[in-house]
Amino acid sequence: MIRGFMLILVMLSLGTLINEITDLPIPGNVIGMIILFICLYTKIIPYDWVKDAAHSLTRRMSLFFIPAGVGMMNYLDLLSENWLMITVVIVVSMFAVMFSAGWTGQLLGKKDEDYDGAN
Repeated sequence: MIRGFMLILVMLSLGTLINEITDLPIPGNVIGMIILFICLYTKIIPYDWVKDAAHSLTRRMSLFFIPAGVGMMNYLDLLSENWLMITVVIVVSMFAVMFSAGWTGQLLGKKDEDYDGAN
């Protein structure tokens, strides 16, 4: 599990370094996870190396939201002034994500059916 945590931290650090050097508008942690995904997809890094660490982090994911929730308390006045706009944005984005996920699932399901029919 230590190897998995180290690999995840190395990818996070690499992503942060790339972000600092290139000044991309994408956060460094996202870049790091994209690099980790590519390494796992191309089997440069075996899945078994990070599986236990990733599972452990995923099980405790709710702990990662505590700092963001506490940080929001500093902006209660701003949130109370803009609650309607924030609510509308949350609802619209939720439906946009549901629509795009459903559309993508149908598209991939159709390709999978086409592939199965070719056999």
